Amino acid sequence: MKTKLLFVTDPLCSWCWGTLPEVLSAREQMAQQVEFDLIMGGLQIGPPTGLVEYDKKRLRRLWQEVTNVTGRTFSGKIPEDFVYHSEVACRAVEIARNNTGGPPWDFFYQLQASFYEDGLDISQPAVLANLLQIDEVDVSSLISDSHFVDAVRRHFELAASLSASALPTILLDTGEGYKLLSGGYITAEYLVAEIEHRMEIK
Repeated sequence: MKTKLLFVTDPLCSWCWGTLPEVLSAREQMAQQVEFDLIMGGLQIGPPTGLVEYDKKRLRRLWQEVTNVTGRTFSGKIPEDFVYHSEVACRAVEIARNNTGGPPWDFFYQLQASFYEDGLDISQPAVLANLLQIDEVDVSSLISDSHFVDAVRRHFELAASLSASALPTILLDTGEGYKLLSGGYITAEYLVAEIEHRMEIK
């Protein structure tokens, strides 16, 4: 059985944005040995709330910390009247998965880039329609479709069952079920070495 890796993440997870290039690099290096997938962890799925000035300052401090550690850049822009809630964006990831027939890594990267680099509101149908390359009316319909609502909630439940509450979390299954590989930021070099080590001792 092919070794499987889960990247438990969320479109609004700043540390996930910092870690994503490292995971993508490891995925490219290990493509023949490991099946990489991404699971939406549901970082911001409570009651939808707007951001007051204190929240915006706190976010920008976090982004600076992520930049200091990972080198990833942020525009610092926060969309006007932005509601810090990620469930709609998580559903868009599942729409992309349905459209591509596999883990939508490219879409997820572009989704996060749209928020962190371009300062766009990734819960808006117009933004998602552009990323998904489908009609805005169709996006609005699909976002509320029970198939994608339920699919995303299953992701949240799976993440919770695997104790992946702090994002990003990376889990590896070498044939005996998913085990924690890392939590938080990790480099591709360390990730590849750890995967190879666990595959050797399985």
